[in-house]
Amino acid sequence: MNLNRFRWLSQSLIGRMTVLSIVFLVLAIGWFAIVPYWSYATQEPLSMTTGRALEEVYRATSDDQVPLASLADSPLLKEVAAINDRFRLYVRHGTEEARMGEAPRYLAHATALSESFEATQTEPDRASTRFRIEEEDATTRVYFNRSADRDLYYEVGGITTPVDGVQDIFTAVNPMTFWITSRNPLIAGAGVLLIAFVVLLLAARSLRTLTRAVQSFDERTAERRLLPVEGLPTEVAYLVRAINEMIERVEQTHEEQELFLATAAHDLRTPMAVLRTRLEELPDSETKETLRDDTRRMSSLVDQLLRLMQIRTNRALTDQVDLVTVARDVVAERAPLSIDRGVDIELESEPKSLTVNGHAGLVGVAIANLVDNAISFSKPGDTLKVRVHGTGRVAVRDCGPGIPSSELERIFEPFAKNPPNRQGHGLGLAIVRAIMAAHGGEVSVRNLEGGGADFSLQFNDQSQPQPA
Repeated sequence: MNLNRFRWLSQSLIGRMTVLSIVFLVLAIGWFAIVPYWSYATQEPLSMTTGRALEEVYRATSDDQVPLASLADSPLLKEVAAINDRFRLYVRHGTEEARMGEAPRYLAHATALSESFEATQTEPDRASTRFRIEEEDATTRVYFNRSADRDLYYEVGGITTPVDGVQDIFTAVNPMTFWITSRNPLIAGAGVLLIAFVVLLLAARSLRTLTRAVQSFDERTAERRLLPVEGLPTEVAYLVRAINEMIERVEQTHEEQELFLATAAHDLRTPMAVLRTRLEELPDSETKETLRDDTRRMSSLVDQLLRLMQIRTNRALTDQVDLVTVARDVVAERAPLSIDRGVDIELESEPKSLTVNGHAGLVGVAIANLVDNAISFSKPGDTLKVRVHGTGRVAVRDCGPGIPSSELERIFEPFAKNPPNRQGHGLGLAIVRAIMAAHGGEVSVRNLEGGGADFSLQFNDQSQPQPA
């Protein structure tokens, strides 16, 4: 048994509406269809026998392909006639007649009453009369119907002894009887089910419209930051408007925070430059070198914060950027640093060139941060590889200790460092992820067999690569 299906029914609005509709329909059919039929099928044996005899009459008169003479061959009517000496059955349908037992007693009375009733009707060619006559020996059922096609009269009486087993509910189940006693509730239930189904379809369609609107939400495009309200039902539109108001408040708060952070980082640049200048005027000492390193780290943090703000506020990333050229420039710029660390750095490229839509400076920052991160984890003699694939992927591999499995996802969060006591501010990889999100791509990392890590930048919007 799949428990997820039951969980979906309990959590989904459509699922709940479906369950409620089914429960309501089952209860309605049970009360208005099953209960009446059960009451009919479990009545006392004598009434049940009379009712079964009337069923045979209805079967013969409702189907033009069944002749009235077939009533004489009915096993039930034969058994009723055999155990009831005064049993009588008379049916006249148009020009056809069928009779078992005694002659009809009320044919003339029914015709006269029907004609009297006919004179008061707006449709004189249609009239009907139904009787239940309690006689000394038994109950007689009489029915007369006049129509433009042909008249129908039947009379059933003289039943004083019931047929054995006729009251058994399982043997008494008759589809025709069930339809006669329950057709109106069944038709109404089918109508309710159809209406509920239509309502569920409309609700599902409205929710799918909302889902498509949410999926089309693009935080990088200003005109599509709010969900569309047009075409949604009133109840769903209220929800969407509330969500849009929440988005506007969150966006306003986010812009205020970004403005504050950008302003603070920008205003720190001048004091940091003044501080570095004044430090250079101090005589050489161990304290001066310590202060210089601290100032350098503070300047690096300010630069990274400004770069992060630039990424978040930059919405125009439509330049054509050659990944091979950018990767080659980054490797060339980092070559002196890698030489100082005793680390070899290699560039491999499957295509000769591969252009993507984006911002050349930001793409360069993303690759450079990965290269800097790899150099910092490498030992003298290690080889660092930068490879550009034809699928729009740029991979940076190192020979370092790798990353613990528990840190593979958290490593891209701001201020996350591994190990925690490592130098830096933990913003480099967060900046890389922000750059890739702005370009509609993604960054990932995996540990390599034998040690080291493989960081990958996947750009999805690239042109046809040019073979090397």
